[in-house]
Amino acid sequence: MKEAKKELVIFYCHHQAEKIDQFLKQGNGSGDMDLKRIALPCSGKMEVFHLTKALESGAQGVALFGCPEGECRYVVGGQRAKGRMRYAEKILREIDLEEVRVRRFIDGRPASAYMEDFFGWVEKIRSMASLCKKGA
Repeated sequence: MKEAKKELVIFYCHHQAEKIDQFLKQGNGSGDMDLKRIALPCSGKMEVFHLTKALESGAQGVALFGCPEGECRYVVGGQRAKGRMRYAEKILREIDLEEVRVRRFIDGRPASAYMEDFFGWVEKIRSMASLCKKGA
């Protein structure tokens, strides 16, 4: 029986939509990974429950792409996102899940380093045991 594709949920600031689309197109030949993209008005608008709900709904990993701190159009979006990701990691530790399942990626580095970092994380998620099976 063929194993179902693993789902990754990717939240991103809508100001980076074009860049994220190009970025994911280059690496979406991953075959066994289903990348679900969700645009936000700002990465700082992402709430912890968005991350936990995505995992609860069957995603094996959740990524958040945002602006570097201090470069957000909404001033404090990057700081809020950073704090919320830390809190989500804490929740995952407390319930004995791997905190690496949630990850924040910051724009501002060379594209090759950014891509290498993201796809390295995707490989980690790919190698992990599934959290649950959809519909189970």
